[in-house]
Amino acid sequence: MPASHLRFAASLALIGALGPSAIDMYLASLPQMARDFATGYTQVQLTLTMFLLAMGAGQLLFGPLVDALGRRRPLLAGLLVFCIASLAAAGAPSLDTLLLARLVQGLASALTLVVIMSMVRDSADGARAAQIFALLMTIEGLAPILAPALGGVIDAAFGWRAIMLVLAGLGLLTLVNSAMTLGETLPPAHRVRLAPATVWRTYGRIAADGAFLRPALALSAVFFFLFAYIAGSAYVYQQHFGLSSTHFGLLFGGCGVAILLGAALSGYCVSRHGVAQVAWWGALCMGAGAALAVIAGLSGAGLPLLLAGVVLALFGLGVCEATLMALAMSSQQRDVGSTAALLGALQLMISSSATPLAGHLATLGPPARARSLSAAALVLVGFT
Repeated sequence: MPASHLRFAASLALIGALGPSAIDMYLASLPQMARDFATGYTQVQLTLTMFLLAMGAGQLLFGPLVDALGRRRPLLAGLLVFCIASLAAAGAPSLDTLLLARLVQGLASALTLVVIMSMVRDSADGARAAQIFALLMTIEGLAPILAPALGGVIDAAFGWRAIMLVLAGLGLLTLVNSAMTLGETLPPAHRVRLAPATVWRTYGRIAADGAFLRPALALSAVFFFLFAYIAGSAYVYQQHFGLSSTHFGLLFGGCGVAILLGAALSGYCVSRHGVAQVAWWGALCMGAGAALAVIAGLSGAGLPLLLAGVVLALFGLGVCEATLMALAMSSQQRDVGSTAALLGALQLMISSSATPLAGHLATLGPPARARSLSAAALVLVGFT
């Protein structure tokens, strides 16, 4: 891949990593946050649900905006708001205040996510877009590997509020890098006039296109699986298997290597076998991994077999994420920002329902959690 594409994807991946970091870095802290606010684990998990809902619904608001105003200025504004919201979360005196800060943090992440997906689509199409998405996901995949481990260490040493301060610092570094390295990818001549009356008609037209809707729903199933896995992991690994917050972070991050490997392999394979075929292979890996996790849970085989299933499923997830995203984004030749917004909104609003469900099922034990993952994988296989 050309060096220019590498630099471009690396800069976008730094931005895209903020959202996963804001999700993964504080997972090991959830039990302690529940104790600090004198509430239940399920209530504290609303901080995750609120973030995901805002990051999903917010994209519907920002898609037409970035088609009208361009990419660069909204991107820099979103990164600045992310920094401010992270500082507010660090100082939150109550759970309600923290939920509000996470809402704003999620909206800022929504804006930046719409921009980076639109920038890729501005610059490439088809297999080339799939390769850039795969490279972006490969680099971005370092976030779920490093963030939980880093968060576990920070939590053990300084507490969960320090994690929010670290997120603010990461946001500031990303803002500076973006201001220095990323230019505008949407020329004024290609921008669409912001007309609120036509926004919903545009979304309706895109949603009615089966070439968009099928990979979009499949991608939503992928993210439902991912967030169901994320939301239940801290409780299952720490309460049922007795891991400390530090060990949980290292284990959770280690499993995340599978996502990175899947994304990297998909970028290598799409030019040889086609984007749709590679997506199908990824879905099969996710289904097989989920089935293995169910077997581990029902048989009482313990942590090693469960982790084998998780690693296989996450490898397939890395393959599916890049390929399905490229299929959905390449289905439209205009209103690219709105396409990115609708895709992101569908996947995150649907998958956000996984977090309270997974939080409840995790308290029932590994078998119940594994069955929820297998159901999401089965839906994914059907759509793919």
